[in-house]
Amino acid sequence: MVKQLEGGFINKVYLENGIVIKVFGNDELVGIPSAERLKREKTALEIFGGMVAPRLLHSEGLILHQEYIEGETYEIKARRGEQVFEVAGKILARIHRHQINRDQTSQSYYEARFAKALAIAKPILDTEQLPVKFEVDWKLVRAFGACYIHGDFWLANIIGKEEAPKVIDWEFSGPGSPYEDFAIADLWILREFPGSETNFWKGYGRKPDPKTVNAFLVLRCIEFLATTTLDKYLLEEKDGFYHNKVATLHEINQR
Repeated sequence: MVKQLEGGFINKVYLENGIVIKVFGNDELVGIPSAERLKREKTALEIFGGMVAPRLLHSEGLILHQEYIEGETYEIKARRGEQVFEVAGKILARIHRHQINRDQTSQSYYEARFAKALAIAKPILDTEQLPVKFEVDWKLVRAFGACYIHGDFWLANIIGKEEAPKVIDWEFSGPGSPYEDFAIADLWILREFPGSETNFWKGYGRKPDPKTVNAFLVLRCIEFLATTTLDKYLLEEKDGFYHNKVATLHEINQR
């Protein structure tokens, strides 16, 4: 019996005979080809599978088979009032402790990403009269070092029982600056659950520079906006995904 699992905002995810089957697609939603995203997830599961990720079972074409993790997501638990934030911080720290063979934290790499996304998102930013800058203290970034990052670290991607939670959806993972994960955690964990910040950074073990987190959040919001068009943006509800990113950018500018 095949059952389609909830979530799967980008890809189709099914459960068959106790195995998760992930079918990659919808490249236009993320700007990264399915084959590349599958490669990233497969590599991450080979590294972290059985520790902080499901075990990789098989992959063929654009389909990846992996271990099924039973339990609720940490987002469900948090909305029920459970204190999951310190554990979430510890899990992210475990990911970031993985050594990488190449440094992907150079100023030119991130500035090139920002410039590319900014050019695409410009019609939306002009319509919203929203100026943005990617201002980073690169000494602080280099001081934090490079590591393996998840790329989409939020509570809905942490699942399982308390003694052995696992992180899913590794398709945006790879070498990079931990500030990328900090920015996503800030957007979808710390802002979503006021009061969670202290326990999250306690679990992680150290607190990053807030201004640098905001700078990388600007980058990620612009990259999200670069995956849509002005026409589609104008048709979206005011509380929709892309309007939320614009609201976040406005908030950062006002600080």
